[in-house]
Formats: sequence, structure tokens, C-alpha cells
Amino acid sequence: MKAILVIFLWILFQSLHAVETVDVKIDFNFYKPDLYEQEILQTIKKIQNQDFEHALNSTRDLLAQYPKSRLGQMIYADLLLAKAAPLHKIGDGISTVKAQYDFKHEIQQRWQHESNTEHLRLIPENILFLAKNQPYVILVDQEKSRIYVFRNEQGTPVLVEDYFISIGLKGYGKQKRGDQKTPVGIYHVTKTIDGEELPDLYGLGAFPISYPNVWDDRKNRTGDGIWIHGTPSDTYNRSPWASNGCIVVSNPDFTRINKYINSSIHTPVIVAQQVKWLKPGEWQQQRKEMINVLTSWIADWENNQHDIYREHYSKQDYFAYNRDFKSWDGYKKWVTRDRKDIKVEYSNLNIFNYPGEENLVLMQFAQSYTSNNLDLETDKDVYWRKADNRWQIVYEGARTFPKTETQLVQN
Repeated sequence: MKAILVIFLWILFQSLHAVETVDVKIDFNFYKPDLYEQEILQTIKKIQNQDFEHALNSTRDLLAQYPKSRLGQMIYADLLLAKAAPLHKIGDGISTVKAQYDFKHEIQQRWQHESNTEHLRLIPENILFLAKNQPYVILVDQEKSRIYVFRNEQGTPVLVEDYFISIGLKGYGKQKRGDQKTPVGIYHVTKTIDGEELPDLYGLGAFPISYPNVWDDRKNRTGDGIWIHGTPSDTYNRSPWASNGCIVVSNPDFTRINKYINSSIHTPVIVAQQVKWLKPGEWQQQRKEMINVLTSWIADWENNQHDIYREHYSKQDYFAYNRDFKSWDGYKKWVTRDRKDIKVEYSNLNIFNYPGEENLVLMQFAQSYTSNNLDLETDKDVYWRKADNRWQIVYEGARTFPKTETQLVQN
């Protein structure tokens, strides 16, 4: 594999260097970049500039600080080999084709993230509103091998940190147990597991998430045991597609993200194939639209005029608790026939654009319902789909979290 990685880096970053960046003033005070990644990319920039001697010295320094970095080891080995052979000479790398691809993929993902800072002044489409009791939310972009931590600023997400991740060996879009894919959906952390309770593969610990959720069940997706976890003790990080379906971060990054995840309040984890970023005005418009949808539904519910209230539910797609729309409609009309003085209040509201689905929004909130003959407190999930220019409910039910065992399962 003589100098093959060096050649790749040289050619790749010659082309990437030509991409223009927008010169804007951005406040980075709230955002903390990954120091390991910064050192890797500084070394790569030296290779880009054909400054191989300084790149070699930088790599030595990198490995002194991060001795388990396989990417650093690969760069260092090829820089040594490049001193003995011309850069245009590619050695026999047939037996390590997969390893070469993995390292190239990782470099591309890290460099492209570093090169594009546009998202720092945008807001992710998936997060429209955050509950007061959720100080942080986690967002995963599988195509970019990235996990983002957002702080809740009065319901608005503010980016704090992000880290490189590995996902399933077969990519994203989990459908069945054992397919080695990472799911796409909206989940919550259900437990914190210390690394001492787990095999070395899981590193410093794990955060199981609530896959499969009710929407996965509706889509007949199977499997479980999807976790956010660390890396083995002999590895700094894994390649972009390397797990059996879990979301894997380096052990140092696991320590950092541990500060933001709280299993007792079920920190939300939004796992997207690709994150779409919105300008603040566009994001505000979507947010306002969904707040209006929610308040209109509640107003018609409180008015207790069933023929109007039922129009908030999809006749074609509603299904919950083994009831389709027709069954739900008859049941709801019967149980509310003598109900008066209905009052519905909500708190701790989350509004998420559901990843991987067109025009699907998940609202989560604590609901307080009172009337003349029924008082009820419920944590609720409500899924809305837009069809024919109108948002209607396709699922409504109490929010529950699966019990997570420490025992290992096949994803």
C-alpha cells in the first residue's frame, strides 16, 4: 500500500481546496470544535500543500497524544513510505482494499464537515420546538457521519458541539433484525449503562434508545438494541460504516456527550439520513404553522362539536390502538356524548419534523384533560401528516418507553 493514502489525500484536497467558501461573520463562541479532528485536518492540509516533512512531524505529535488513532497510524505509515518511493507509485494494496476505503471515507467525511460551516448560522428542520424539561437534544446526520448536540434556548435549538460517528455496516434505514443498518426516526434515551457492565467493544458505556417506536411498529420494522456507545479500548474511533446498527462515537466523545444526555428525562435522539438546514425565517414559519395546528385542534376538542373535531383526523391513514378512523370515530362520539366543560392544556411540548418521511410531524407533550366526568393526565405522542394542504392526525397515543436490559441482543 505504498503511499496510496498520501496520493489520495493530495488529489482529493487539491480539488476540495478549489471550492469557494462564503465570507460571513459567525459567532463561534457557543460552538466547540473537536480538537482531535482539528489536528487530523491540520496534518492533511500540510499533505495538500506537499509539505510532507512537517506533515510527518505533525502526525508524530498526533500519535503521541492519540496513540489509538488508526487514521493517524495509517497517515504516518504512508508518509514514511512516501519518503522511500515516489508519490505516483502505488504499491500492492489488494489485501487491504476495505481498510483503504474506510480510511478514505473517514477523511472525506471529516474534511467536508470542516469545509462547510454554513450550518452554523442555520437551524435544523427536524427540531421545531423543544420542551422546557429537555435542556438538550441529540441530532444524527448519518450521511455526514455526524452527531450534533443542541442546547434548548427557550424552545429554540442552539448548536453546542458535534462529533464524528460510525453507523451500521450496511448504512441507514433499518427494516429488520440483523440487517446491520441504523434506523431513521425519533427516539429517546431509555437508560445509561456503564462500560464496566459491558464487553470492551462498547467502550466507556452506552445509551440505549427507544427503537422501535410506534411508527416503526406501524411500518413493521423489527429489531432492537440500538445504542449510542463508545469504542473498544484499542481503538480511537471506528470507520464511518462499521457497527451492527448502533451509533458509535470515540471514547473521548462519549465522555463529552455524557454531559448532555440524561436517561431519567429521556433525552430526545433524532436520527436522520440527512439533516436539512433552514434559514431562521423559514424555520420560524414552519414552527408557527405547527403551533397553529395544535391550538386549532385543541380548540375544536374543547368545543366538543364532534363533526368539526373529527376533521382533524385522517380518514385514510389514522390508526392507533387497533382502531382505524371508522372505529375510532364511532368510539369517540359515544364516549363524549354526555361530556361537558372540556378543558385541554399542554406543557413540555416537543415538535419534530420526522426524518425519512414526507410531511410527517411528531408532537410530544404532557396533556392535562378535565371535564364534568373525566380528569386525565397523559404524556402523549401525536403524529400529523399533511395531505391535500391540511395537517391531520394519523396516530395519537400515550408515550411509553421500552424497558432496556443490559444484556446484549442482535440489532
